[in-house]
Amino acid sequence: MYFEDARELTLAALQLLEAQKEDLGCPNLRVRSPSEFREFAQSHQLTRHEKVVIVDQAILLIDQFYAHLPFKRARYASDPVQSLRLVRAQLDELSDLEFHEQMIHSMVGLRDAHTFYALPKPYRGAFAFLPFHLQCFREKSGKRRLIVTSVLEGFDHPRFTVKAEVVSWNGVAIEQAIEREGHLDPGGNPASRFARSLNRMCNRSLALSVPPIEGFVVLQYVPAAGGTEQYGIVLPWHIATDCIVSQERRHTNASIHESLAESAAARKMLFHRRGPRSPRQAPDAAPDAPPDATLDLRRQSGFPHVFEFQYSGGTAQPDGIDPEALRDLAHPDQKFGYIRILTFDLDPSDRTASNQFVDEFQRIAALMQSVAPDGLILDIRSNPGGAIDAAERILQYLTPNQIQPADFHFISSRMTQQIATLLCQANSKGAAEAHQREWLPWVPDLKNSIGSGSALTPGKPLTSPDQANDTGQIYQGPVTLIIDALAYSASDIFAAGFQDHRIGVIIGVDDNTGGGGANRWLHEELRQNLKLHGLHEMPLEKLPGDAQLGLAIRRSSRVGANAGKVIEDVGVKADVRYHVTRKDLVDHDRDLLAFACTHLGSQPTYMLRIDRADLREDGIEVSIRTRNLFRLECRVNGFTQCSFPAEDPGGAPQSFRVPIAGLIDPPGLLRVDGFAQVQDAAGVAELQFVVTGSQEFEGAAAT
Repeated sequence: MYFEDARELTLAALQLLEAQKEDLGCPNLRVRSPSEFREFAQSHQLTRHEKVVIVDQAILLIDQFYAHLPFKRARYASDPVQSLRLVRAQLDELSDLEFHEQMIHSMVGLRDAHTFYALPKPYRGAFAFLPFHLQCFREKSGKRRLIVTSVLEGFDHPRFTVKAEVVSWNGVAIEQAIEREGHLDPGGNPASRFARSLNRMCNRSLALSVPPIEGFVVLQYVPAAGGTEQYGIVLPWHIATDCIVSQERRHTNASIHESLAESAAARKMLFHRRGPRSPRQAPDAAPDAPPDATLDLRRQSGFPHVFEFQYSGGTAQPDGIDPEALRDLAHPDQKFGYIRILTFDLDPSDRTASNQFVDEFQRIAALMQSVAPDGLILDIRSNPGGAIDAAERILQYLTPNQIQPADFHFISSRMTQQIATLLCQANSKGAAEAHQREWLPWVPDLKNSIGSGSALTPGKPLTSPDQANDTGQIYQGPVTLIIDALAYSASDIFAAGFQDHRIGVIIGVDDNTGGGGANRWLHEELRQNLKLHGLHEMPLEKLPGDAQLGLAIRRSSRVGANAGKVIEDVGVKADVRYHVTRKDLVDHDRDLLAFACTHLGSQPTYMLRIDRADLREDGIEVSIRTRNLFRLECRVNGFTQCSFPAEDPGGAPQSFRVPIAGLIDPPGLLRVDGFAQVQDAAGVAELQFVVTGSQEFEGAAAT
């Protein structure tokens, strides 16, 4: 076998990267070898006292605030608190890097990416990488195969290119090497462990991982040109510092996989450079400004780092999916839409960011109803999560049903019970309730748990039910959701809500989502939150330097059809399993999209559109268009006023009058619900609520 050393070739690509650092918005970017980085890190060591503060605060967080603690102890037969105590006992025997490694190991044992130790500078903002990225597909036999899907710009190798297949890693079969990496990442189920291990094989954030111990890797691969002859190549690890634009993701209504978000940002910089970026703009920046007025919003989102979309007959975009892929061969005239939600990670410093996200999704959903009424594909693969309320509020646009937000539970511990008692005392003295909203709904249950011995409080929603239902259905066609095992946190919660409200079928390229079922706070966020409440006596100390501790502070549980079930560890299971093909990896998911369109094309489509609703003294004159509906029910101000058969006269409108006699308040909101006649599993016909439309009347009371 022919082996070659590609370290010099990699250096040429790195020189190009550093030459572009100003345009990339990383003016202080510097690339070092692992040995050079370790030497550099020695000048930033923590003192013994600083290590004591970090480990003591970690023990306090896990022991008193960690919502999953009793369940993790049972599931993994381990004691994370004792593990951290052992780290503290061995402080004098551990080097600085060994201390960081032991802290990470103690947290990884929880199998919970929400709960982590993030290293201080210079690890914070640093990223270890090889000059390529790997992804996996399956053959029909079920065997996994790994191909190169990105290479560093300037790495001009004649054979090791995109589409080359990697077969071994440092002498170990590639699939086994990935599985072996799994013990270093906190995946709570087999699918997430493999997906995350693959995700970190070639590039990883050093805020949540120590540098690789080897200076290079030796690969065996088959060139992209095909054939069976294998080649060998030596590729070096490098570490870039000041390459990740730091985002302080402090948001008490958030749930995010920090490592996945940072890795995605760094990979975008390394492999998908698209022109200059201002220093303040992260590669995966959330919507924090109005859309560019020059954009064609029928082709592109005003927030392209959050949403991507396409539809049958649309205009092809550079490096995007082909609109011709959105076809069902059995139904060639049908029109389908596709929306990729890249992140729910919104700017926590911008109070309007969540509303901007929701408004933009509503706009895109309305566009899809117009141009792609026969089916919509939602895609949340690799979405690391973010704002829970944003994720839950957009569900209403996809279903006629009322949305019930997920439930969340605090752990009942000595300290959370003490906080509840102190908050009651503060509230009795007239403290501002607005400062206590993060705790007050759970306070009575925390106090009652002192006598009941309950491990968790009963569930309360984080998202306002009113906000989760303030608009209603926008898209009326069938919807399917694509997931993978890297979809985590708020994405888990979104997928759970999608399934719990029976919005549509979930197609999984893995068996399930990542399994992050919690509301995550940072240590500093908790410390500041309690200070705002006036609870200065809580033993929470500021962490030294830029070190961070993350914590799953509220455990989530599902609602609706799966009420009471948990997401943590198990994730949301796919209804239909799909295996990624080689064509998916090299041709923008062409086979996957065809599979999803075929699934959507076999489903009936419904439509209910209110063309006109004129308020008269004796009723509301309504003109409405429907498709495939059996019966209509009309409600005014929430009260049922009439019900009658639906007509479908070839697309022509149907007119009728809705009575308003007997209403207490003037008519404020007309809602028309459409029911279809379907057959149940036994073949018995029944009515099913499938679509709704509404019309508000200005100057009148809406209920």
